[in-house]
Amino acid sequence: MLKRNLLNILIYAFTVEKALQHLFTAIFFIVDFPGIGTPDTGTTFQISNSIMSLLNLVYFTFFIIGIIGKIKKKKWAIRLIIVLACLDIILEFIFHGFFFITVSVIISTILTIISILYLRINKETESIKRS
Repeated sequence: MLKRNLLNILIYAFTVEKALQHLFTAIFFIVDFPGIGTPDTGTTFQISNSIMSLLNLVYFTFFIIGIIGKIKKKKWAIRLIIVLACLDIILEFIFHGFFFITVSVIISTILTIISILYLRINKETESIKRS
């Protein structure tokens, strides 16, 4: 039970971090703050800052939906979070190249692993309850 609670806390913490990361990235694509600059979109695609901002806001929204779903104990929520984290990793590699490992990729990887462990422990707990 302690492992499950710890994983649950970590899932919330990392999911909130990913949501805020995408919210701030969306803002930074539109507003030029001195000393921060515009986020790097890589060299693979030429996408306008307004489109990148919109995409980050969509991503932010889906992470928030995942958090709300998790709070309401919806079964789909953890899977949504896993899909978003995996998609974040894939898109980072598509935009920046395979060897461009960022903090975003590391956080998404950690979130994916923690979420899968949570699902596994949750499944084991449910099967023990049924016995």
